[in-house]
Amino acid sequence: MSNLRQLDLRLLASLEVLLETRNVSRAAERLSVSQPAMSRILARLRDQFGDPLLVRGRSGMVLTPRAEALRAPLAHWLSQGEAMLHPPAFDPLLLNRRFRVASTDFGIISVITPAMNTIHRASPGSSLAVEPLSTASLSLLAEGRLDVVVTGYRPEGSGLHSHRLFSEHHLGIARADHPADLQALGLDEFLSWPHVVAIVGAGYGDGLGDVLSDMSQRRVLASAASFSTIPYLVAESDALAILPSRAAERFGAVHGHQVFKLPVHPPTFHYYLVWHERSVDDAPTSWLLQQLSASHGEAEGDRLNQSAG
Repeated sequence: MSNLRQLDLRLLASLEVLLETRNVSRAAERLSVSQPAMSRILARLRDQFGDPLLVRGRSGMVLTPRAEALRAPLAHWLSQGEAMLHPPAFDPLLLNRRFRVASTDFGIISVITPAMNTIHRASPGSSLAVEPLSTASLSLLAEGRLDVVVTGYRPEGSGLHSHRLFSEHHLGIARADHPADLQALGLDEFLSWPHVVAIVGAGYGDGLGDVLSDMSQRRVLASAASFSTIPYLVAESDALAILPSRAAERFGAVHGHQVFKLPVHPPTFHYYLVWHERSVDDAPTSWLLQQLSASHGEAEGDRLNQSAG
């Protein structure tokens, strides 16, 4: 056989029909070409394969041993090529994929956890590998080393796509038997108690510095690199903490802590799913994004198509 690079791949479909029909006229009719054109195709195939392929026998044309040997691999090759060009309809039930996601523990609580049962039921062979959100996460997304990023920052960068899930505000949290009347807490008293602060992801804090020009009264007893450590830090102290409302309410219910309205209002922020241009036409990634966003609604205009110049 001649070198594969020299083979005219467009002729292979014609070869399959010729091997099946063993007749130039019937092959021409099947492929809607003239008989002379099919004869020229056969001549080219003979030249490229270095074999007659079809020869005259007593009752018509017969296949050469080389042609007989080609039938099965040729059918497989064409079938594989068709599947490559026109993959079967996506079915999550048949999916076996490990999705790579970057998120803070707040994203795990508020976005990933609510979708876990649905993902498992719809696609038992799929799993999520969640790594900590970092300043490198969006770069890793662009490099193909992550599939999805869950973040509280509006994503900006070349080739990034995002969907806004929800807007979030803040609440306070403290141990159940805290000595202060937390539901009637004024700003001065709020600042007089020690605080614990979550500093996670790309430097997220609790936003208090965004609304108070003078932070000298605030005493930070401890800072932590995750939201989920805050309930333990306030459990054994008089410290107060500011958390996104979904985290505060979840931790309050699980740990029996008090959740209270703040005497100040740190800025609200939005939470996003982010993916890269490279995954726009990838059905499994699109399916995962749908599962993660399903419990948060689909607000008109929330989908962004960002491309930095």
